[in-house]
Amino acid sequence: MIKPLIFAGTTEGKEITLFFDENNIASIIFTATDYGKMVLPEYKHAEIITGRKDYDEMVALFKSMKDENIIVIDATHPYASIVTENLYNACLFLNIEYFRILRPSTYESGAKEFESIEEAVEYLNTKEGNILLATGSKELAKYKGINDISRLYPRVLPEENVIKNIKDLGFILKNVICMQGPFSTFMNEATIQQIKGKFLVTKDTGKAGGFDEKLLAAKNTGAELIIIKRKAEKVQGRSLQEIKDIMQEKYIRG
Repeated sequence: MIKPLIFAGTTEGKEITLFFDENNIASIIFTATDYGKMVLPEYKHAEIITGRKDYDEMVALFKSMKDENIIVIDATHPYASIVTENLYNACLFLNIEYFRILRPSTYESGAKEFESIEEAVEYLNTKEGNILLATGSKELAKYKGINDISRLYPRVLPEENVIKNIKDLGFILKNVICMQGPFSTFMNEATIQQIKGKFLVTKDTGKAGGFDEKLLAAKNTGAELIIIKRKAEKVQGRSLQEIKDIMQEKYIRG
């Protein structure tokens, strides 16, 4: 029997864990934070481990479990490129089967795209108006380049360490919106209207990340949608359904 090690933190991570759970296969889920663990549903056969791991820690972990017939499922966020690269290289080094779940993009048109946050900040400094930041908390320091920090309204997870980091960075606490997403179109619209937002900054998070709802909300409220583009995936990946099919054929029915 295989032992899936699932690096999660996404909707896809929850779904692939449930898939193994329903097939009575014990798995281990890795989440970066305690909050990531808290928002997971209850599973019958899954163990949850929290804490970020670098390449050396991944190698050491996988080495210690090689006798358990492990496989690695990378269900991390599309923008967690360093984690994906480390997972792939650790598995390649140790000859462990690695499967990357890709989240397809749903974006076609209707926004202004930038390769980096820094480029988006340069553009926003040429404009006036409040900004809803819906890009998460990990790279908020890069937005301190905005000429007037009072324009920024970061929407982040309601996690103690996140709030501390925001406070340490000098952001205006009354502007901080702490909520668990993804959000409906109505909620996005209401938030933009409440802050009198002229811009909505987001990542191309795909359907599972609520991207379509943000796109529509920006259109309906007249806010300009700013997208921080994805980096090209360096490893081959498959859709969630394709991964499930492979698991069925290779490890469950087989």
